[in-house]
Amino acid sequence: MSVGSTTSEFAQLVARFRQRRGMSQGQLAQATRLSRTYIYHIENGMRSNPSPHVVESIVRALQLREDERRELFAAYTELTGHYLDTEQVESTLLDFGELARLLVHNTSYPAHSLDRLWFLHSWNDAAITLFEVERDIVEGERRHLLELVFDAHRRRYFYGWEDLARRLVSDFQYNTRTLTHLPEYKELWRHLRELPDFRRIAAATYREGKPAPSFVFQVQNSKLGRVTLRTTTTVFTGISTYSMVSYVPGDKQTLEIYRRYNWQPG
Repeated sequence: MSVGSTTSEFAQLVARFRQRRGMSQGQLAQATRLSRTYIYHIENGMRSNPSPHVVESIVRALQLREDERRELFAAYTELTGHYLDTEQVESTLLDFGELARLLVHNTSYPAHSLDRLWFLHSWNDAAITLFEVERDIVEGERRHLLELVFDAHRRRYFYGWEDLARRLVSDFQYNTRTLTHLPEYKELWRHLRELPDFRRIAAATYREGKPAPSFVFQVQNSKLGRVTLRTTTTVFTGISTYSMVSYVPGDKQTLEIYRRYNWQPG
C-alpha cells in the first residue's frame, strides 16, 4: 500500500518508518496493542486526533531514533495542535534498562533481567550463586538465556531438562512473536538453531496461546543441593523492552535454604 500525498505528514511518517523496519501493519498493531484497522486508519489519514499514548506506543514499537522521534512529534503537533514533551518521552525510552537493573539488585530473591529478545541483561549475586554462572558472565558479552539452558555441559544442573527446554522455547516463541521480522531476531534464531537439540525441540514445540505466568522446576546446586524454584516475572506496563525474572522457593526445603542465605525477604 502506498500512502497518498493527500494524507497528513504524520500519517506518511508512520507508514514510512514502519516500512523501513520491515514491519507489516499487523505486526505494528501487535507490537502497540492496537488493532490492525486502527493502524490502517492512522496511515491513511482517517485518524486526525490520535492520543499521545498511541504515538508513544508507536515510537516504542518502531524504536525510532532521536531525529525520527522529533520529526514524528512535530508532524503530530501540526496535525492535532497538541504538543508532546520530547525530552520526557526520550527519557522514558532510555531508562528502562537502568530501571530493570535497579529492580534486580534491590530484590533479595535470586533475579536477573532480560531484554525483549531474551538476552541476559543483569544478574544479582543471589542468582549468580544459585545458578553457578560466575564463569558464564563476561563483562560486556551478550549471553542468551536459551544458550545457557541448552549448553550441553549445564544440562545436568536441571532436573527434567527436556521439559524445561520445551517450556522455555515455547515461551520464547510466544513472547517474541511480534519481533520475528527484525534482522536481529532472524540472526538470533539462526544461532539458536545451531545449539545441540534446539532444532528438534523447537520443531516439536507448538504455541497454544499465552503461557502461564509461572512454573516450577528444579536445579542441582553443588553447594545447596537440590533446589525447587518457582519463576515470577515483573514487566513494565505496556513496555516489552525489559523484564525481570526472579526465582522464589518452590517447596519448604528451598524456603529454608533461602532463609539461610538471606534470600527470603522478611
